[in-house]
Amino acid sequence: MVLIAGVALVISMIAALLIVPLVRRIAPAIGMVDKPDKERKLHSSSIALGGGIAVLAGLLIGVAVAVSVAHSTLFASVVNEWFGIEFSPDQLDRFNEQWLGLILAALAMLCVGLVDDIFVLRGRQKLLCQILIISALVGTGTVVDRVGLFGMELQLGSLAFPGTVLWLLVCVNALNLIDGADGVATTTGFFISLGLAVISLHYGSTLGSLFAFALAGSLVGFLWFNKPPATIFLGDAGSMVIGLLVGVISVWSSVKESTLLASAPIAILAVPLIDSAAAITRRWLTGRSIYAADRAHLHHLLQRKYGHKKMLLIVAGLCSLATGLAIASAIFNAPMLAVGGFAGVICLLLVTRSFGYAECQLVAMKLSNLTHSMFSRPSGMQPSSDSRWLPLQGSGDWQMVWEPLVQMARINELSRVSIDLNLSSLHEGFHANWSDSRQPDRDSQASMRWPIVIRLPDSHVSLNVGTLTMVADADRTDLSERFSNVCSMLGQMEAQIHSVIAKLDREIISLQASPQQVVPKPASLGRETQESESAVPASIATDPALTP
Repeated sequence: MVLIAGVALVISMIAALLIVPLVRRIAPAIGMVDKPDKERKLHSSSIALGGGIAVLAGLLIGVAVAVSVAHSTLFASVVNEWFGIEFSPDQLDRFNEQWLGLILAALAMLCVGLVDDIFVLRGRQKLLCQILIISALVGTGTVVDRVGLFGMELQLGSLAFPGTVLWLLVCVNALNLIDGADGVATTTGFFISLGLAVISLHYGSTLGSLFAFALAGSLVGFLWFNKPPATIFLGDAGSMVIGLLVGVISVWSSVKESTLLASAPIAILAVPLIDSAAAITRRWLTGRSIYAADRAHLHHLLQRKYGHKKMLLIVAGLCSLATGLAIASAIFNAPMLAVGGFAGVICLLLVTRSFGYAECQLVAMKLSNLTHSMFSRPSGMQPSSDSRWLPLQGSGDWQMVWEPLVQMARINELSRVSIDLNLSSLHEGFHANWSDSRQPDRDSQASMRWPIVIRLPDSHVSLNVGTLTMVADADRTDLSERFSNVCSMLGQMEAQIHSVIAKLDREIISLQASPQQVVPKPASLGRETQESESAVPASIATDPALTP
C-alpha cells in the first residue's frame, strides 16, 4: 500500500504542476482575481484565484491513476518480483457511495467557492451553502456516532448528525480563515493531509490514506506557485475544499467505524483550529460581527513580527510538532501525546506572545467585568466606576482617544461606554469599556451605537475604523441632551485618531533605518485605502437611532 500511496502522491503533484499554469492564465479572463484593497489585501497587484481547481483536479487524477495501477496485474507482478511482497487489489478499500458523495460534495464546495471568488458572497450566504452541502454529505452515511477523548469514548446518540455537520463546518472554515498569506493554507493543508494519511494507513483505511497522500502531493505541486511571492491563490474555492476533505478523512481514518478519533485528528488540525477559535473569541467579545475581517490572524501577527519567510517556517514547525505527536499517539495508542501536541502549540504561541495573548487578556477582561457587575453597589451607596482598556494589536497610543470619552461619560452620568477600534492596514486594534457601578435594569437601558468613520486627509474617501457604544438610563428626562453632549466631541475624536496614525507612521519610518528590524512600509490610511463611491461624507458617521 505504501507504493500505491507513493504513486498517488507523485502523480497528483505532477498533475498540479501542469494544471496550475493553465488556471493562472484563464482566471484573469473570467474576472477570477484577488484585487488589493489597501486595507486587508495589501499585495501590490491583482493575483489570479482558482488554485482550488488545480488542487482538486490533481487530487482526483492522482487517486484515479493510483487505483488503476493497483488493479494492474503488471504492478502486482513487479512488486512481487522486485520487493518480494504479495500484493492484491483487494487490499484497497472498495470505492463505495460514501466516497462518491465526498467527491460530489467537494465539487459542490468548489463551485460555491468559485462563485464567491468571482462575485463575493455574503458570509451568511456562504455559510448556508456550506451547511447544505455538508448536510447532504453526512446524509450519505458519514456520521460520527462516538467521540474519543483522553482514551474515553462519548456516545453522541441523537447529536451524531448535527455533531458531524458542526465538525465539518469547523474544518472548512478553519482552513478558510487561515488562508490569508502566501503559502500558509497550502503548507498547513500539506502537513494535515500527510498526518491523516499516515494515521489512516495505520488504522487500515487504505482508500482514505490514498486520498490524503494524493491531497498532500497536489498541495506540494500547488505550493511551487503559491510560495512567496505567490502568483496564484487558493481562493475560497481551494481552502474550503481542503477543509472539507481533511475533515471527512479525519472521520474516516478508521475504516471499520465512523468514529471521530478526536485526540489525533484534532491535534493534527491544531494550527487552523487555534487560529479560528481566537478569531471567533476576539470578534464575539469585542462586539464585532462574526464575519468581520481583520488582520489579527496567526499568519498576520507572525508575519508582522518575523517576516514572511520566517512566518512560513514557524507555521511549518508548529504543524510538524502537532502532526508528529498525533501520529505517535495513534501508533502507540497514547492519546495524551496528541493532547500534548495541541497544548504545546498553544503554549509556544502564548509564551512567545506571538499569538493568542491578546485574546486571553480579552477573556480575562470580560470575566473581570462580569465579576464586577455581580457585586454592584446598592443604589443608596456612593457610586463608583470601572474603566478597562486592552490594546489588541499594535502599539498606538489609543488611550488619548479613550480617556476623553470616559470623562464625558462621567460628566453626563452615562451608565456604560465602550469603544472598539480596528485599523487593519495598520495592524492596530484597541478595545475599551467603562461602566458605572449602578447599572439600570435592562428594560430601562437606552443604547446608541455609532460606526466611527474618519475622513482621509486630502481625500473625499471615508473609512470605518470601529464602533462607539453608549448606554444610559432611559428614565431620565434629559437623555437626549446627554447623548448630544457626547456627539459634540466626535469631531475631536477624529482629530485624535489622525494624530495617533501620524505618530505610528513616523515610528515606522524611523524603524526602517535599522536593517535588523522587521517592519512594514509606512501604512498611512490616506495612502492605503482604496477610493469608494459610497464614501460617507461626514467625518464621523452617527446613527441617530435610540433604542430603549
